[in-house]
Amino acid sequence: MPTELDSIDQSSYLLYNSTDTCPRTQIMLHIDPVKRVAGYLKDGHKILIGPQDSSVSCEDDKFYPLNISSIDFSIIQLFDVFRDPNEAQDIADDNPDIVADLRRDVTDYLSHQNPLQCQLPTLDDSYPNDEVPYYLPWDFSRDYLPAS
Repeated sequence: MPTELDSIDQSSYLLYNSTDTCPRTQIMLHIDPVKRVAGYLKDGHKILIGPQDSSVSCEDDKFYPLNISSIDFSIIQLFDVFRDPNEAQDIADDNPDIVADLRRDVTDYLSHQNPLQCQLPTLDDSYPNDEVPYYLPWDFSRDYLPAS
């Protein structure tokens, strides 16, 4: 297993209808450098960054940097998911401090990521193959290789 997993046990909250507060208070919902969008949830507030309805698709031979410039920060929406579960009311303009906090978290997350390539070059003994029919991140493949 990768060492950067946070190991927060949520099983009792998820499986037993616990009335306790969920132990996880933040979730990176998505980051897509192709569509230049991100979604992040923290303490009941959900921020959507970039044009969420983008129809841009991935080009096979292109690398997409996964950093601050890969997301369109000119479009930001904020929702209070507890008070507005249908996300009908964008409250970003009324809550600049919350927007700044969540944006800072997304920016920090982006500063530690690797670029995305839509299709990796095919090499002998690379992935996908018959035993592992999906791509593996090169930095983790050493720990996930099947026994030969």
